[in-house]
Amino acid sequence: MRPHTSEEISAFAKWLTQACQEAGLRAEQYGSKVRIIASCHFLTEEVECRPDDAGALRWWWSWGKPIADRHDSARILTPDEVDDLVEAIVQVVAIPLKRWP
Repeated sequence: MRPHTSEEISAFAKWLTQACQEAGLRAEQYGSKVRIIASCHFLTEEVECRPDDAGALRWWWSWGKPIADRHDSARILTPDEVDDLVEAIVQVVAIPLKRWP
């Protein structure tokens, strides 16, 4: 597997940033990382595009786990699966707050 350039990785991060913004999230790119801030500003997540141990590009949660598909946790998302990635991120940063009576 050929190594990925920082320009390629940055391009994936830019693509994710734009997709998050189109989904109504505030997203900011910092090189290979994308910071996503929920509209309520209580929840923020930073994901990073980087190679795994085998050299395949993956997206990683801030806590060091690769991001998996919401419907099949055994399938790790690749950088070009942006729609599924945005869906997973929304589930983390856009959790509705519980209202107490």
